[in-house]
Amino acid sequence: MSNNHIAVFLGPSCHREEAKKHLENADYYAPAARGSFYNIINDGYRIIVLIDGLFYGNLSVWHKEIIYALDSGIEVIGVSSMGALRAAELQGTNMTGVGTIFSWYRDGVIDGDDEVALLHEGIESHFAGLTIPLVNLRWNLIKALKNGLIGKQEEAMIIGSAKQLCFTERTIEKILNPLKESFDIDIVKAWLNNNGEDLKKMDAIQALRLAGDRQLKESIPVIPTLREYEIIHINVGIDYYKNERMASIKAKHGDSETLLVDYAKRISADDPAYSDFLRARSYQRLIVGWARELRLDDIKSEDIIGMNSNWSQETIDFEHRRSTGLTLIDITREHQDAMLSHSLQQQFCIEEATDVVRYLDEWLKNQRQESPIDWTQMIDLNGKLVYTLWWLGRKKNITESLNSIEQNEHNGNQTLNEPQKQVEKVMDFTRWIDKMGTAYFGYTLDSAREILLAYQYLNCLKHIPAGEQE
Repeated sequence: MSNNHIAVFLGPSCHREEAKKHLENADYYAPAARGSFYNIINDGYRIIVLIDGLFYGNLSVWHKEIIYALDSGIEVIGVSSMGALRAAELQGTNMTGVGTIFSWYRDGVIDGDDEVALLHEGIESHFAGLTIPLVNLRWNLIKALKNGLIGKQEEAMIIGSAKQLCFTERTIEKILNPLKESFDIDIVKAWLNNNGEDLKKMDAIQALRLAGDRQLKESIPVIPTLREYEIIHINVGIDYYKNERMASIKAKHGDSETLLVDYAKRISADDPAYSDFLRARSYQRLIVGWARELRLDDIKSEDIIGMNSNWSQETIDFEHRRSTGLTLIDITREHQDAMLSHSLQQQFCIEEATDVVRYLDEWLKNQRQESPIDWTQMIDLNGKLVYTLWWLGRKKNITESLNSIEQNEHNGNQTLNEPQKQVEKVMDFTRWIDKMGTAYFGYTLDSAREILLAYQYLNCLKHIPAGEQE
């Protein structure tokens, strides 16, 4: 595990050894691909410098994972190549764009991915370039124009010739040879060979120096940002957000790494041992969802006095996050939901409901299943949770709709006292909720993901029993 706080995704834009002269205390990675940011999200980096990334024929680093890093409190600097392109596309997200190439993309001077693409060697040859990037050609033609070597017409002809070629074929010879009848290409070749500058490298060095300067400044506390879609994708099941992360984020123990999706595949979600936990999670999902629908999610400080959801950076520290794959976004979202659920329980489970809650606790206790993990540390299936679910169901007129379809036989039992009658209503409502499932109300519950979350929270992934493999 490195002690460096800066990660750099670098390929052909600058030789790694030269880059280290400008930023030594950093961890250098190969060009970023899909999932590269997720892969290091829990490794303690405060700054990520995105210089190079994979293009054509590969899955490129996507915008959502860059935003995820930003929302996790990591500063992201984009420059030179893929970094400049993504920084221009993500203006307004706090991603920092640096250099001339970024400004060209930002200002609409250039707009194609192929502007920064080039054919290059592999990592064993330090990603040595085999073709010239179009941005470098543009930069040097601007210089040649200023020096009077070429005119505007020749500049346009050269750029036009280059754009007719795939980026994998853009060598000086292939670009200039078709133009030999129009002007003296040998003079241009010689000038480019002797005076040409590598704009991508110049921009990359500028970003590396900036990262070094930022590293020297006093560290700012990390305050994650929970965007609206982070709530929506969990509640209503936008799978591609979740699945991209599950297939990229790893639980890291020393030198061993395991993808979260591999842990999820080992979980037998239909095991009855998890039924109580899944019920509790489904009730919480509906409680926080219905509360937001009813505009009851404005939590006041007095509503949460004495609350300890255990979803905090103090409880789930850096080592815990790294060893389990939990991220600051996960923790922030869970803490927010736990706070809202607790607040609602404080509001609705008032003194008049004490007897009802006590009866419900006894009912739940008598039917509780044994579980391989003590998930009650994360969430408890208790009377307050169930009563709050029923109370919100009344607010949404769900219980009234249910009663019109299924008459409660217990309501006419004169031997029951009032709290017991209410308990019977709540229990019947709860059984109906279990039967219909959260999806009936527009919310999703990925059982394997929920169970995995409990193992992550308890930091006991090694205890996941072997389940059916896909």
